[in-house]
Amino acid sequence: MTQRSLNAPIGAVTFDLDFTLWDLNGVLQHAEAVCQGLLEQHYPAVAARFDSQGLRTLRDGIAAERPDIAHDVTALRRAGLRRAGEVSGYRGAALDTLVEEAFEVFLEARHAVRLYPDTLPLLRALHGRLPIGAITNGNAEIARVGLQGYFDFSLSAVDLGAAKPSHLVFETAAVRAGVAPERIIHIGDDVHSDVYGAATSGLQAVWLNRDDAGWPDDVPDVPHTRVDSLAGLEGMLLGLIRESV
Repeated sequence: MTQRSLNAPIGAVTFDLDFTLWDLNGVLQHAEAVCQGLLEQHYPAVAARFDSQGLRTLRDGIAAERPDIAHDVTALRRAGLRRAGEVSGYRGAALDTLVEEAFEVFLEARHAVRLYPDTLPLLRALHGRLPIGAITNGNAEIARVGLQGYFDFSLSAVDLGAAKPSHLVFETAAVRAGVAPERIIHIGDDVHSDVYGAATSGLQAVWLNRDDAGWPDDVPDVPHTRVDSLAGLEGMLLGLIRESV
């Protein structure tokens, strides 16, 4: 691994969301169970044909058929619900209502996350000192978690039509932050999407490696800074901010 030190001046900080600011373990499974419960109660014909695993298989098939939306987890989930409804006999307004109701209960439950203990202290320390952005490949919404007050902008694959590690994502972040890419520090847990994507787009990449994992063999080595907690990163960033004034 090619480790590097973070360099001043910095002009913005961006964060991945899932498994970076909060723990997602078990959350999606819970949200899918909540969605299945709604289907069993209000749309029993669908529930009789598709359990949670059946809906996942349906989405996988749609992703293979529709590479244009494969990056968009919201579009895939809606498309899966729509197809499940269609094959179960729903049409027109009834089908539209099924999709909206089922997706909304899933999305609400999907945001029942637990923030890591070091998340709020870091966000509070950075707030107001420089632009802070959120960048996600999922459909997490910072407002649903109550963090919108700490962020100046938020980008998602759903909105951009592209997902990390695409250069488009990080280039858009630089435009939204109003600074050159090399002055942005991006923090994330995913080696491919976050670290490789940010580094090859010219940002300073930080790998948040809470579990002391090894660098995967299938991802090219790129310069990055490795930390095992956001608490350890807080002092680094505050020092860089002071140097950047």
